[in-house]
Amino acid sequence: MRKIFAYSLLSAALFAGACKESKQEQAEDNFEKAQENVQDKAEDLKDQRQDVQEEKQDVADEQKDVNEAQRDMNQAQNNLSAARAQYKATVDERLSRIDARINELEAKGDQKSRDTAAKLREERNELSAKMDRIGDETDANWDQFKKDTDAQLNQLQKDVDEEF
Repeated sequence: MRKIFAYSLLSAALFAGACKESKQEQAEDNFEKAQENVQDKAEDLKDQRQDVQEEKQDVADEQKDVNEAQRDMNQAQNNLSAARAQYKATVDERLSRIDARINELEAKGDQKSRDTAAKLREERNELSAKMDRIGDETDANWDQFKKDTDAQLNQLQKDVDEEF
């Protein structure tokens, strides 16, 4: 019986040792898996930080493009304003010459000349009033406005010239 008891103790000790090795190996496996998981997460975090940096650079580049486009638009608006002012000055100059011709016509003194001068002056005043609203014209309508104004001005000039 002593032998059996000794074998039982020896078996129990071997079994306990085997369980300890198995638990230790399992703990080591768990540790290695956890360590791999931490490394994977660290790599993911590194990749995400890189992505954020790239996105920040993309945003900065886009903002730069927006700023350049804004400068271009401001320059175009300034150019358009200058062109409008120059156009208005040109039309005003032509209207002044037409005024002088209308005054000459009126100075002839006969009733027909005065009536014609009054009619031409009315057309001239309509055109002048239109030019006073030049700032109200949208960019999209500018070409049509200019075309219509030029046509009216040319017709008025022709009508005035026909009277002489």
